[in-house]
Amino acid sequence: MISALPGMRSIVVVALPALLSCMDVACAQDAPKDFSFGDRLYHDKADCQFCHGVNGDGHGDPRSPGKAPDLHQTWLDHDQLIEVITCGRPGSEMPHFDKYAYEDKSCYGLTAAELGKSLPPDPHSTPLNKREITAVVDFIVATFVGK
Repeated sequence: MISALPGMRSIVVVALPALLSCMDVACAQDAPKDFSFGDRLYHDKADCQFCHGVNGDGHGDPRSPGKAPDLHQTWLDHDQLIEVITCGRPGSEMPHFDKYAYEDKSCYGLTAAELGKSLPPDPHSTPLNKREITAVVDFIVATFVGK
């Protein structure tokens, strides 16, 4: 049948792969996102569980510096969680996971000198880069927030 319609063969050759690639994109959008990297960061590298608990319920290790919020009950959205994990919370025990957080005014418009004794502590574990902070937040939102 293709030989009966000259030029149709080239349309099929071009259109079929494009159609199939669109189907792959649609399938990829429907596939569940993998949060294992964020899970490992939460439980191991960043050790968020030390304060927030294994299940994000605020029941961390008794040796942690204070009662951390229950992540199931947080009202912070994705971007706000990124900011808090990046910058910490001035005047609290929530550390800043960006090691350069207060070298300029990228966090809350303040420098370390301006915050003085209210400067959030360094993490007891290790700093995280932006990709890792986003992965932790993706994991927290998917696993704890509102659940």
